[in-house]
Amino acid sequence: MEFYIIELPKYERYKEKTKNKDLNRWIKFIKEPEVVEMGDNKEIKKAKEVLEEISKDKREIYLAELREKYILDQKAIEDAGYDMGLKDGMTQGISHGLAQGRLEEKKKIAKNLLKLNISIEQIEEVTGLTKEEIKKLK
Repeated sequence: MEFYIIELPKYERYKEKTKNKDLNRWIKFIKEPEVVEMGDNKEIKKAKEVLEEISKDKREIYLAELREKYILDQKAIEDAGYDMGLKDGMTQGISHGLAQGRLEEKKKIAKNLLKLNISIEQIEEVTGLTKEEIKKLK
């Protein structure tokens, strides 16, 4: 058994230099399975038969859609700056949440101190908020 990892965008740039007809057929099959000319390649014929068989099965279609949704969800999470699959990503998300919670708590304390007529300078010293942030709370 052999495994190949092919980066399709890179392959597109160099496909003219590739003399391997089987590889070209496989790439074409991966990109457009319904259009591919199978020639005498038994493996591609078998792959096409299997693809056609699972394409008829509603459960397999549903599972494929779920896999695609999962991939899109993971991409959205990563784009937002959180890689939930990695410990560091979770740490990043938790840290962000904790920082937001601390900021909200500081604002709540500052509001209460303002109600007690404590000076803005003292509130600034106690909470670490800026004068502008404290003034917005009034």
